[in-house]
Amino acid sequence: MNRALASAILVGTLGALTILISPGFVGLVAAQASLTDQQAGYLAAWDINSSAVAIGLTTFLLSRFDWHRLAFVGLALLAAGSLATAACSGFDSLVVARVIAGMGEGIAIGVSFAALGVERNPDKAFAWYLVAALSAGAIILFALPGAQALAGTRPVFATLGIIAGLSLWPARWMAAAPPGASQPGEARFKIHWPMALLALAGVLLYFVAQGAVWSYFERIGHANGIAPQTIGTTLALSSVAGIAGALLAAALPANGGRTWPLLGGAAVSLASFLMLNGHVTSTVLVISGLAFNLGWNFCQPLLSGICASADRGGRIVCAMGSIQTVGSGLGPAFAAALLHDGNFTPVIHMAVAFLVASLLLVVPAARVHADAMAVEAP
Repeated sequence: MNRALASAILVGTLGALTILISPGFVGLVAAQASLTDQQAGYLAAWDINSSAVAIGLTTFLLSRFDWHRLAFVGLALLAAGSLATAACSGFDSLVVARVIAGMGEGIAIGVSFAALGVERNPDKAFAWYLVAALSAGAIILFALPGAQALAGTRPVFATLGIIAGLSLWPARWMAAAPPGASQPGEARFKIHWPMALLALAGVLLYFVAQGAVWSYFERIGHANGIAPQTIGTTLALSSVAGIAGALLAAALPANGGRTWPLLGGAAVSLASFLMLNGHVTSTVLVISGLAFNLGWNFCQPLLSGICASADRGGRIVCAMGSIQTVGSGLGPAFAAALLHDGNFTPVIHMAVAFLVASLLLVVPAARVHADAMAVEAP
């Protein structure tokens, strides 16, 4: 692994940490400022939504500024927001701190996605990013309760801020611009718009489907009388399965094509959805949780690779980060509108329909790339 790739993975992982540890994050801020559950949820929404906006803005900055300078700005904002969070005691001040941090997170994610997308094998680059990010998230979630009990909440946020600040040094290794551009202002790579639009629409639908089911995974277990300990263990094991899925994606041959692996991973996701329909036992919940994150994190690098292939300047894959965040937020909202009397069947049916619709878009996009590669081959 070259140091430019390692730097992109580090920056992207730091940017995604709040999303990765969102259950622990909500608990931390609630404890620090004695927030209600509703206030803690709103605070998380401010953070994640500001991150989504910043990712979208970064898409338009990639061809105008050095990428490692954008990474510096993102990490500096993240460090400042995290340190400010450690000093805050009220809801309003925490909102301001988390919006600053969220903007930094979004810039970091956007520029790292662009850097990952211009790697020679973007699918593999995104797979290794997921392995690193999921591993970091799992370790932090495991360590958070002990750290909070030992030192309280403020040192945790301060530590995250310090880590972001220290990461400014390795961020300088990130690519300054896409390969082939002598400087950022000259990065005028042509976007393959049919492929890009199909891929982005497919990613949106895919993440709506995943977000709808995942947001209610714990509630489905609870509604079926499954013990909280079993549900917690399932969530932990599913994180490990997610790492395994990303590793499987990293192991795919570079010239093997994306269509069949994508269909296989989606089939695993669909099976995990359908297992949650109707009566769910403890065993079924565990299997579904494992399959859910295995399929999801196997498909994510492939979807990212399709977006990267639509624009070698990194703009489309950067926009994809914003699309993913929006889709993850829309999923729970759509699911909530369908819930009646604790019946999750309409949610499962909606998720299946959205995932199938996603495949109808991304598979043709993958074929466009495969056909283009065939034409370019000697």
